[in-house]
Amino acid sequence: MVAAILLTASCGGGDDEADDLGEPVAYGEVQAVWNTYGCTGCHPGVNPSLDLRPGKSYDDLVGIRALEDPELVRVLAGDSGSSFVYLKLGGDPPVGDIPGIGTRMPPRAPRIDDADLDLVRRWIEQGAKDENGETGGPRVLTPGTPPTGLDVAAATEQRGTGTIDGSVIGQDRRPLEGALVTLLLKGADLEGGEEHYRVAITDAAGKFTLPDAPAGSYLLKAYAPDTIYVSRIVALDEGETQTISFGLPDRIVPNPAIAAARVEGRRLSLEVTGSDLDGNYTLAVNPKAGLVFELHSADNAPGRWRATIDQDLEGPWIFMAVDENCNVSDFLTVPA
Repeated sequence: MVAAILLTASCGGGDDEADDLGEPVAYGEVQAVWNTYGCTGCHPGVNPSLDLRPGKSYDDLVGIRALEDPELVRVLAGDSGSSFVYLKLGGDPPVGDIPGIGTRMPPRAPRIDDADLDLVRRWIEQGAKDENGETGGPRVLTPGTPPTGLDVAAATEQRGTGTIDGSVIGQDRRPLEGALVTLLLKGADLEGGEEHYRVAITDAAGKFTLPDAPAGSYLLKAYAPDTIYVSRIVALDEGETQTISFGLPDRIVPNPAIAAARVEGRRLSLEVTGSDLDGNYTLAVNPKAGLVFELHSADNAPGRWRATIDQDLEGPWIFMAVDENCNVSDFLTVPA
């Protein structure tokens, strides 16, 4: 079924919600929000999959399928609760301040002001109208359902009785073969942080399966060479199967870079260069074992990053690194 751009109140709404919409919101006011919080610099300056510059943003938002969660629409007129951009701004953070669809925007910055968030909400609920007072954008298929019920106890085991499957596409919306989907649990030595434990790799159709998935809530992250990685929160019951879709934007900032990957028995190391390196996201993946290990460096400085693992594993190995802006390096493979 094809749904026209919705012009009614959001799902579950009614006259009470309609009363909250206030004065008509001009799109120029919404554009001012993108300008104020630096969104126009990152989109497309850092993440080229979305252009939020004046004269570009409206046509890139309304009725356009999201990339990072291909089941959703960036802005679904009349329905802020199903609009990817509103959710990414923190309109519905199901676990603390982290939306289930990935990093809250703007990243590494305080949440946008409540009044500005409400302005975006009201604009969407009023029909997401352009500067001419009309709702534009293409018709879109009925969007997927945003994640709900994610604020449950964190998983404590690496394995369980569930299954996570799904797909990964690139910015061109074609399947990505060889993408990594990692499972992260809260690390015992990382206060408030997460640690990588397991991994699945996509096939030629961009499909992956992570069997024996644990019950509880945790992060999944998807990586591919020269992309911007994407995070998702998952909450799984015992024996449940969930299907998760990822879309990875192209990176345009050539940072970080890696070289000289080495596997010497249980010692793993990699040369990492660049700025703003992320201390928990230089990784060595063993596809055969389905395991992923974090490499570290003092003060997260460029140079040789290392890890010593507690078991003997046969290759091949895949190495990668990211920076604090979620840019993923190329991948390096050390053969068996």
